[in-house]
Amino acid sequence: MTDPAVSVVIPTRGRPSLLLRAIRSVLAQSVRQFEIVVVLDGPDSGTETAVQTVDDSRIRVEVLPEQRGPAGARNAGVRAARAELIAFLDDDDEWHSDKLRVQLDELSRAEALTISAGRVIARRPGRADRVWPTRLPDPGEPLGDYLLARRGLRWGETLVHTSTIVTATALLRRLPFREDVRHEDYDWLLRAGNEGATVAFVRTDEPLATWHIDDGRPRYSRRSDPAGSLAWIRSVRGLVSRRAYAAFLLTWVVPDARGLERLRLMPKLLWESARAGSPAPVHVAVAVGSALVPERLRS
Repeated sequence: MTDPAVSVVIPTRGRPSLLLRAIRSVLAQSVRQFEIVVVLDGPDSGTETAVQTVDDSRIRVEVLPEQRGPAGARNAGVRAARAELIAFLDDDDEWHSDKLRVQLDELSRAEALTISAGRVIARRPGRADRVWPTRLPDPGEPLGDYLLARRGLRWGETLVHTSTIVTATALLRRLPFREDVRHEDYDWLLRAGNEGATVAFVRTDEPLATWHIDDGRPRYSRRSDPAGSLAWIRSVRGLVSRRAYAAFLLTWVVPDARGLERLRLMPKLLWESARAGSPAPVHVAVAVGSALVPERLRS
């Protein structure tokens, strides 16, 4: 078999029907020189059997002996990859047919270490589709500010979705995802940027993928863990600006808390954001609103 141009790494566990949809979206790509590395995050015979129903020699399955979470599964997929480029795809998302071609074309013209990313369709049942991010980074805007310091009240303004990332395998092997933190995707982007990698968005209005946000389905990134989020942002404080640090405290950590815990955290984090950061009025408004406005109205 011809060496693949890109290794597609799909971490998964316990969602065979969604995984098959993701795999089909890769097999439908206009670029054909790829391999698919499905990483089972712990033994999962049902999913392994489902993958075997797809008759394509480009698909390989790696089974981890125990659960390690998305970061550990992605790292295992990177280690098993045969191509010089890695593309990530979450098992509950799907690519559009020209996704790989567009990004490989752009990466072939890149002169520096580049992380390619693009827009997605954010799809939630019962709601209109949205295209995220609604804005791309401004010239010279620090990556941490783009990722963490929103300018408006609505979600989706900024985003680097993992299912759109394509980058060098060598970078990912030198700088693997941390498996002991929340926000491992943004953590990796900040550390890669600190080592000289540039995030380059595909400059097209056409989204590259569909991000399925099903409200009733458990999602690793959706669990409430304000303590974990707080520990993470403090661990990367040296990689972000004061503005980004304050913004994350107020627009991620505070809303992530529930009930009385949110009311307990808010004054502490308002103080920390002012002492160690530089909060904007919109960040304070998000924190206060998350405490006072009911969830159904905020949604």
